[in-house]
Amino acid sequence: MLKPEEQQVFAGLVAQIEADDPTFARRAARPPRWWSVVAVLLWTIAPICIVYGGWTGLIEAFLAGGYGAHLMRRRRQWITARPRF
Repeated sequence: MLKPEEQQVFAGLVAQIEADDPTFARRAARPPRWWSVVAVLLWTIAPICIVYGGWTGLIEAFLAGGYGAHLMRRRRQWITARPRF
């Protein structure tokens, strides 16, 4: 946690970087795209694990689905928690 005066200095630095490099501002405003791609791939492979893996496939499917949900929750938290300077 930053002190209020340090937060102002940090906000000024970030504002300067965003003004100098507009592509940085766009990249910093969105979460990494691979999170959602990996989550969809994990959810897609989960039924295949169940069909071909038996009870161990069920465990693998549960883990894949849970990690996919974790990635999407993390993506949603990134979007809502991103401070706007």
